[in-house]
Amino acid sequence: MDKKVVFITGASRGIGRATAEKFVKEGWQVAGFYTEKAVAESEGIKYYQVDVADWDSIKRGFGQAYEHFRRIDCLVNCAGIYGYKTLAQYDIETMEKVIGVNEMGTYLTGKWAAEKMVKGSMVFITSTAAQAGSSDPVYAGTKAAVQGFVKSMAKELAPNIRVNSVAPGVTNSGMTKQMNQERLAQLIEMSLLKKIARPEDIANGIYFLASDEASHITGACLDINGGYVLR
Repeated sequence: MDKKVVFITGASRGIGRATAEKFVKEGWQVAGFYTEKAVAESEGIKYYQVDVADWDSIKRGFGQAYEHFRRIDCLVNCAGIYGYKTLAQYDIETMEKVIGVNEMGTYLTGKWAAEKMVKGSMVFITSTAAQAGSSDPVYAGTKAAVQGFVKSMAKELAPNIRVNSVAPGVTNSGMTKQMNQERLAQLIEMSLLKKIARPEDIANGIYFLASDEASHITGACLDINGGYVLR
């Protein structure tokens, strides 16, 4: 039987990279997508450049991957950016960029995958910011929109395609490294487990939702936040 294929955006670093490595470990083939900085390919992962906020770029990059692998069994959307600003600090250009990547990127990659997939799963990344608010309201707003999209797509694509999300808390990734360290320490203290997540912790949850182990789960959000938000 041919290996299953997963398309992963934001796969060059952080949660996306850890997720790509997890799928490879589990025997999948990975089409990884990056935005700007070229990535050296590794065993089991073939990389393509894509701007997830641009439909033509998605059609080109995803199309190249599909031409190579000839199938897509799962989409994982890890691409995302954080503004690190209050609403008053945002200029319109930065606001549009955050919305473009986090929100439109979700819609457009989901649209492309839905047109190609016959059966499988999709996993989108939201955030505790969507559940509890954030000092960056634009980022929080985009992630809340993702959750509404996930529930709607779960209904639209059932019964053949499952659609779920993962809501990470503070994670040791590129976004976290740019945070104010005092604020970071506060967030860690507010979590019940008193620690920061590893990208691998989030990747494990993503893979679970994509796998047959989660065959009866759709429209759900898996919280991986160390107890920072309890619902």
